[in-house]
Amino acid sequence: MPLSSARRQGFGRDYLALGLMYFAQGLPTGLAFDALPVLIREGGHGMAQIGWVGLAFLPWALKFLWASPIDNACRRWGIARVIYVTQGLLALACLALMPFAPGTHLGFALAGVVGLNLICATQDIATNAYAVSRLQGRAAGPANAMQVAGFILGMLTGGGGFLMLYPHLGWSGLMLLMAIGMPLLFLPLLLRRDWHSDDPLTRAGKVRLLGVLQHRDLLFALGIAVSFKFASTAVATLTKSWLIDQGLDVSQAGSLQVSNLLLMALGGVLVGIPLVRRTGNRRAVLITGALATLLLGTAWLLDAGGVQDVRAYYAGFGLQAIFEGSFYVSVWALFMNWASHERPGTDYSAMQCCESLTNMVGASIVGGLGQAFGYSNVFASAWVAGAMAWLLIAFCLRRLQLAGEAG
Repeated sequence: MPLSSARRQGFGRDYLALGLMYFAQGLPTGLAFDALPVLIREGGHGMAQIGWVGLAFLPWALKFLWASPIDNACRRWGIARVIYVTQGLLALACLALMPFAPGTHLGFALAGVVGLNLICATQDIATNAYAVSRLQGRAAGPANAMQVAGFILGMLTGGGGFLMLYPHLGWSGLMLLMAIGMPLLFLPLLLRRDWHSDDPLTRAGKVRLLGVLQHRDLLFALGIAVSFKFASTAVATLTKSWLIDQGLDVSQAGSLQVSNLLLMALGGVLVGIPLVRRTGNRRAVLITGALATLLLGTAWLLDAGGVQDVRAYYAGFGLQAIFEGSFYVSVWALFMNWASHERPGTDYSAMQCCESLTNMVGASIVGGLGQAFGYSNVFASAWVAGAMAWLLIAFCLRRLQLAGEAG
């Protein structure tokens, strides 16, 4: 049945809101994982200190622990107010960080950036609640494309964008710019009359973390969450080192990374959305997962073939990024339709935390494996692991119960 013009307009406003929220949450993430390591090194600190940046990852991996209180806060005061409070806290935290540059006050700077990511991870719970409560069913595909694209653009801005501005503004100037920009990002939402009203969560009951166990298909959902990105994270982590050993300088490797991230966002929009809408969630996950898994062998093929042409790197890894982006959109649309209306932020965030924890494991062990067994063997092993994960996903998909599944 075709959507009414008013409903399409409502979806458009919701997609805009999601894009703004995920972009805002991507800014401190890019600052932590892309910009801060460079600034730490530029400030004269050693490689060991750069490893401390990993602490900023913890809030994203552990946010399920406080997801239920945030869900309950959304029910009591409305999602919009929770979003405004966290956005205001982000601006205040940026102002507080202005005097503490990484070069001279590394401890305070690290603690502050971890705090920024803690606030963003908390805001993400409310954002997830907004997405699940408003955009299940056919709207889940575009909603998750906005999630992937918005977050990636936020990371690029907070990472490479901040590094480009750093010589001109310095640390204090960047923090001030971020403190001013955070409230401005939400100005379009402030002007929306329906942003504060028509909140579907304000009348719901109390949420508890253990309520996630009420899903009879929880183990199958967990099976997908812990497996779908593990192999690709390991390959992506090792590929960064491999590119340097292939003769690329830091600038070339960084440009390739930016290109891949942009193509990943583009793949989510141009491939992920149409597949979810036309084939349904389950088939979209299977199709995009199969293509992403097939292209996961790109690094192994380039290494085994002794290819050292940068153009081949852009083409091969770019094609892989397109289908990885479509795969991520399909999977997160699946989890959006799996999450319950009683615990939207908690259910969805729990799956995100499972993914984050396995990503952390994959990223942490692949370096040692590469050093012990060589690039080629580890790339090949990760490719096999990705194929096994796809089979596990196919098994689990049949047993999931989805609310408002498209197609």
